[in-house]
Formats: sequence, structure tokens, C-alpha cells
Amino acid sequence: MAGDKTFGVGIVGLGMGHACCPWVIESPGCRLVAVCDNNAERLKRSTDQFKVAGYTNYDELLASKDIDFVYIMTPSGMHADMGIKAAQKGKHVCVAKPMDVTLEKCDALIEACRKANVLCAVDFNGRFADLQQKIRYALDVGLFGKLILGEARLKWYRSDQYYSAGGWRGTWKMDGGGSLANQTIHQIDQLQWFMGAVDCVSAAEVGIFAHSGIETEDLGMALLRFKNGAVGSILGTTTFPKDYYAGLEIHGTEGAVNAMRGAPEWLFHDKTREEKLQRASAFKTSVENMAAVLNGKTDKLICDGLEGRKSIEVLTAVYRSARERKEIKLPL
Repeated sequence: MAGDKTFGVGIVGLGMGHACCPWVIESPGCRLVAVCDNNAERLKRSTDQFKVAGYTNYDELLASKDIDFVYIMTPSGMHADMGIKAAQKGKHVCVAKPMDVTLEKCDALIEACRKANVLCAVDFNGRFADLQQKIRYALDVGLFGKLILGEARLKWYRSDQYYSAGGWRGTWKMDGGGSLANQTIHQIDQLQWFMGAVDCVSAAEVGIFAHSGIETEDLGMALLRFKNGAVGSILGTTTFPKDYYAGLEIHGTEGAVNAMRGAPEWLFHDKTREEKLQRASAFKTSVENMAAVLNGKTDKLICDGLEGRKSIEVLTAVYRSARERKEIKLPL
């Protein structure tokens, strides 16, 4: 029998985390209980605006009995370590994208949550948007026919000042990569979510073309083959003169969607297929989805730890292919 329990959520990391507070407040089955950040100014901004408890010490937040979910919005290289600590305290875990910076750290978080019997969610919030939900539905009911090609592309601008701010962007240790790992990871996640399991990365190029003082790429591209026989491509760069577009284009034997810039274009041989489009899921946020699982209203997370790991696996294969100049087979 489904329940109606409301779960307390604590957000950690108030750079991006501040913007996530309203999502939690508006999510059925959730209430924002506390926020945490080691920056006093950011902490005050959030506690003043949302009227919740504030912590500068993560351990103190984890000790709160009012918190059921820990929503981790810190730099990427901290996600697994903080998530493991939360799981060991019996808290359900939701980490921002990407899950972490290495497959080993992703696996450690998945195992810690399994061992503690708590949920592990990865907040690829793009999966919950109306467009992506309609694409998911179209795929689930076969509106595109047999898949042929999927393209993930992002052309944005990021300054040298952007990379130098905070001391972690553009580093392997904390960012896990550059334009692919930070900016294009949503599109990489959605590409494999829509197109299916990746068989191999057949070619890749990554490099630094326009920025100084970064370790990781500001342009990366790759060609993929999927296990279902379809092919795909990834392009992500922060060298473009402005934030121009980010999105996907997918087509099969019966139809396509172009979701790169502006309103999406749906293209079907049978135009009545567009009338059938609807959301595949009613959930709008990861924490709402978590609450529904715990209340018995659904049996699965839209993006659990194993799902969240997949984009890091693809990204790892892209970097390895570029470095070793050869095809990289998956799984890794």
C-alpha cells in the first residue's frame, strides 16, 4: 500500500545548490530542512531566503534526525566521498551530475548505498524535463522506428576567469574533465539513455584550444557505435564565441527529433505520430522520484547509481580513445 510520508532534505554545496532549493520545496513528498556550505556568505543567503537551518560542518548536518535525503551539490570530485559518508549515516543519497570523476569512485558510492540499504540517485535533472520525457516516451512506444543516428552537441563559451574561479574547474581531480565532463555531460547521459548501451568509442579527439591554465579539454569529440547497431557522435566545446546551443538530434527509420536550438522539431513520415507524444513519467525532480520510491508509488528511480555511472563510463572511454588512439570497447 502506497504511503504519504514527507521526507526531509538537506542540500550540501550552495553554489549550484542554492538554485536547487526551490525544486525541493516544490517536490511532492519532500521538505527542505537544512542547507550546508563552508562559505558563510552563501550559507546566509540560503538560510535567509528559505528559512531553514544552516550548517558549515557536514558531519553536523548528517547528525540531524530531521534529514532523510542528502542532496550533494559540491564539486564533482567530492560527490562519492560525501555520498558514502551520508550512506553510512543511514541517509538516502542524491548527487549532482556527474556522479563523480572516476568509475572507481562511482562504484564505491553504489556499493556503500547498497550496503547501507539506502537509495542512490544521480541528479541528471534534464531527464525530467518535458522534452526529454517526450523523447523517452517516443522511444518506449517505437515512434521513431529502428534507431539509426544520435548526435549530442554543445557549443558554449567559458572564459579563463570562469575556470580560475573556485580553483577546481578544468582540473582532472575535481572536475574529472573539461567541456565534455562538466558542460556536455547532460547530453552524453541523454544520448546513451535514448540510444541504448554503447558498444564502443571508435574514435575521439580532445584538446585545449583557447584557454590557459586548465588541465582538461575545452573541445572534445567522439564517434560511437551502439549495441543495437545505431551510431552516434558527441561534440562539446567551451571555445565558441557565445553560449550558442546544447542538445540532441535523434533519428530512426520512421521519425526524428531535432532538439538543438529553440523549440524542438518533431519529424515523422506519419505526422499523426506527433499527436501521440506525452511524458513517460510524471516526476519532475530526482528527490520527488526518491520520495515516491520510498512511499511505494513507483518501483524505480529514473536515474539511480548504475544509470548515473553510464555517462562516466562513456566519458572514460572517450578520454581513453583519444589518449591511446584506438577503439575502446565497453563495458569498462
